[in-house]
Amino acid sequence: MSPASKPRHCRRPARARYWVSVGLLLLALWSCGPLLAAQPRIMVVYPEAKGGYAILFEQIIRGIEETAGGVVMPLAVPPDPDLEALQQSIEQQPVDVVIALGGRGIRTAKALHLKAPIIAGGLLSMSEADMDTYPAISLLPQPALLFQRLHELAPAIEHVYLVYNPDRHRWLLPLATAAAKRQGVTLITHPATNIRSAARLYRELVGDMEPGRDALWLLQDSTLTGDTSLLSYLLQEAWQRRLLIVSSSPAHVRRGALFSLYANKQGLGRDLGRLAVRAIGSKVKPGLRPTVEVNIAVNMRTASHLGLRIPYQQQRQFNLVFPRP
Repeated sequence: MSPASKPRHCRRPARARYWVSVGLLLLALWSCGPLLAAQPRIMVVYPEAKGGYAILFEQIIRGIEETAGGVVMPLAVPPDPDLEALQQSIEQQPVDVVIALGGRGIRTAKALHLKAPIIAGGLLSMSEADMDTYPAISLLPQPALLFQRLHELAPAIEHVYLVYNPDRHRWLLPLATAAAKRQGVTLITHPATNIRSAARLYRELVGDMEPGRDALWLLQDSTLTGDTSLLSYLLQEAWQRRLLIVSSSPAHVRRGALFSLYANKQGLGRDLGRLAVRAIGSKVKPGLRPTVEVNIAVNMRTASHLGLRIPYQQQRQFNLVFPRP
């Protein structure tokens, strides 16, 4: 999803919301009193956002609250927070664990030099240095679940082509390769570091793919599929040549990809809550892992066009169906 462009306005309301958020955090820490000694104190640092992004973080936090079993203290962070004041405020009542959501969330948590362990989530990828330091759960789905669904919907597929950004997706490749192999599928990967090189690879691939045997997997990444005209070209070529496209973005399914597995945001939050509680009592191994809490979107018009028959009982498992009834 793409954030809405920001209107020009005075920054005072955002700053006011920030200090209200800090005040509420301190009130939560102070008012719980002795109860905090028996329950985990979990601070969730996440970007202040609007629209779809705000809903995403709200859903994740709701999931965290379901499984954390303690006091959850959300802290929305503006683009330029007063880190010194925030550090002093938090040190008055230390927290047990921090869950950092999104890129801004983890940057803020790192800058605060907190003594509590940090768990990351609500992001597609992170730097190798951060992966070596923090346990994290990505928004990208577990490849094993994607290949399982592919086998259920299109069992004749033998090869899946994947264009990936080595700076962002190298961690995902071993999991994806092993998952494909377990389903009898060969995963063929091609690196691209920008939209231009990705576009060249995609055009070559759709020209060489064999209908009925080959599939293309699109990752949700602006450096690979962020060009609207490129996406339109790929989906148009796939339709004309009856090529199968799967994706990590439900928006691609609405436009013609066969199916997408995408993160169930509240389910992801539940996993983050459980991971955070574990991190309080013991050391959790760092590293980025894909989410296993997923939803599925399917384009039934595309399925029919490809000659795929999906039983009604299976259709009832789908979270989103396009075209919408």
